Amino acid sequence: MTPTSPESTRSSKNAGSAQGFRGRLRIPPRQTLTSALGMGPMPFTKIVRCHELVGEARRIGRDRPAEEWTHAEDSLRRAAEHRADTWAKAEIAGTIEPTVATIQGLHAEARFIDHQLTALRARRYVGPHGESYSAAEAHGRHAEWSALVEEQEQAGSRAHRRIPPRVRKLLLGLLALDVIVLTFLMAKFLNVDLRRAWQSADSVLRAVTALLFGILGTVGVALTMKLFGRRHRAYRAAHGGWDFARGGASGAGSPKGGSPKGGVKTLAAELLLCGVLALTLGVAMAWRLVLDGPSDDRFLTAVMATLFALVIGAVAYLSYQSEFADGSTTTEAIDVLAPQLHGTHRTEEALSAKREILLRQAARLVGQLLRDSARLRAEANRRVTESTQDQAIRYARSVHQHCGYGSPLAAPRLSLDGLDLALAQAASWTGTEPGRATARDTGVQGDEGLAVVA
Repeated sequence: MTPTSPESTRSSKNAGSAQGFRGRLRIPPRQTLTSALGMGPMPFTKIVRCHELVGEARRIGRDRPAEEWTHAEDSLRRAAEHRADTWAKAEIAGTIEPTVATIQGLHAEARFIDHQLTALRARRYVGPHGESYSAAEAHGRHAEWSALVEEQEQAGSRAHRRIPPRVRKLLLGLLALDVIVLTFLMAKFLNVDLRRAWQSADSVLRAVTALLFGILGTVGVALTMKLFGRRHRAYRAAHGGWDFARGGASGAGSPKGGSPKGGVKTLAAELLLCGVLALTLGVAMAWRLVLDGPSDDRFLTAVMATLFALVIGAVAYLSYQSEFADGSTTTEAIDVLAPQLHGTHRTEEALSAKREILLRQAARLVGQLLRDSARLRAEANRRVTESTQDQAIRYARSVHQHCGYGSPLAAPRLSLDGLDLALAQAASWTGTEPGRATARDTGVQGDEGLAVVA
């Protein structure tokens, strides 16, 4: 016979005693009875499965680590994990996916605004003479002309003074009165009695003709004066009046300098034409009043005629001055570019503010997405670890492995691919790692955090 060592004898005895001990492992009948009454320690619906788990452990006959599952344990855990996966998929479809879709839409809209801003910065601007400027050129021209105006005004020049808006409104009121006066003059000239104009077709026609002549005469004179006033801005001197000495050769009111075409002779001829036009209209009004005035009081008639002639002349002069004294050719050039630049600036500010709002909304939703994903993951794990299946497994192990009811089990094997995909998409838009967020990540996102969304 082969001799046996004392150590092998003791190990065989221990193994045999362990197998014998496991062969005697049983769930106490008392605990089965209390569990059947709903008082534990076994879950009421898993009493039979607990006996099955203990019997399986007797057949195996050895201790196992927590991560190693038997067939019965694995089938129980799989049932709990399947229910948790089904719940998680429903929660992802109802909570996570709508949030991801909203974030996607916000970033797509923000990206579209980026394209609008890019196109806005590439916009072309029209100069005072039809020139086409880029944004940099337009800002440079505007800054150059503004600096010129400021420099000349600091030197005491009055060539760039503007007409206040209230003066323009007053001029419109005077033109409206002038329409009434000129209509009255034309009615007298056409022998129309305005009180009985409606009594015959001929009288109505004469009254309408007088009104049209009054309107056309007033508007025509006003537009003519304005046209000449605008043309004569190029002849405006530093003191604010006409520059007869050099005919605008100094170019104080011109962005480019130099003498305007025609020189002083053109200026004198056009001023003479304006004076003749205003004088003719005033004399016609005065003469009509002299003819229709009372014959017994010539002095009063002469005073009224002179007064109305002065009113007509004053209206014509104000029409001229409203353009001539309203800045210079430099301010005119600034007026062409300034509304375009200001409009672009306001549009850019509005788009930037809208983009900022969209990114803040997206950042807030990203934070909400991370919180919801963490809550969903924790709840899915809890549904497994606190399920009756896990309770049955822990109880059975406490019986056949003497490890205590609170012994740890392997982590739940959940399929959360939809959640991981949602977090990966959010990470691709915001530049953060999936499932991780800091205070900086939930703040305002920059341009680098945007991606083109298909």
